[in-house]
Amino acid sequence: MNPWSDEAIVLGSRKSNESNRVVFLLTREHGRIAAAANGVRKTKSRIGARLEPMNHVEVLVKPGRSLAVVDEVRLVTVHHRLHSDLGRMSQGMAMLEAVDRITPDHEPVPHIFELLRRALATLDERRSPVMLAAFYLKLLALEGSAPQLDACVGCGSGDNLVGFDIMQGGTQCGSCRMGAAFSVQALEVLRMVLGGNLRAALDLEESAAVNEANQMVMAMMEAHLERRIRSLGVFDRHL
Repeated sequence: MNPWSDEAIVLGSRKSNESNRVVFLLTREHGRIAAAANGVRKTKSRIGARLEPMNHVEVLVKPGRSLAVVDEVRLVTVHHRLHSDLGRMSQGMAMLEAVDRITPDHEPVPHIFELLRRALATLDERRSPVMLAAFYLKLLALEGSAPQLDACVGCGSGDNLVGFDIMQGGTQCGSCRMGAAFSVQALEVLRMVLGGNLRAALDLEESAAVNEANQMVMAMMEAHLERRIRSLGVFDRHL
């Protein structure tokens, strides 16, 4: 295999030995890869700081014995606020965690790459209590798992939608409701995100409806991943 270069977003890394790490990258053209980053744990490493999670980079990757090797790294975008603001960092890491779990190895997913790139850039620019939920909804939609929001998943009625069933994937009317109660106001938040009104959704201030919508989206994503989102602590799960 010949060396290749590509854009990438750093998803994370793990220690390999005293001086090396294995980095996990979502690349635009080559999908999710694991690659050796040799010498990055040394204080004089030229590329260690460039491979921090959430960074948007351009990498030169060369073949290795068991893993590909990151040979060169050029910063494309550094999201300074994501690394200095704990709340934004928590949301950004939660985005990375979901993408890392969803994307298969070595399979190009440029639509997910672009969604993540734009979401991290927007998160760096502004705060919004709907930011993470909006990203998760968009990611679920790309995965073909967007919730049904305009009709009951049981009978198809568009009236009296008062519940939400995660396992069935959408809203329920009063007659069919078996899932959790769900307010009209929270439902409208989800509709704004998936209905082409994302900017207005991100302008919303924190409220009971926003928190309710966030909790439901977190539950949907965790059901899709079949695991808890570890990047969010107990006090961050409404973000």
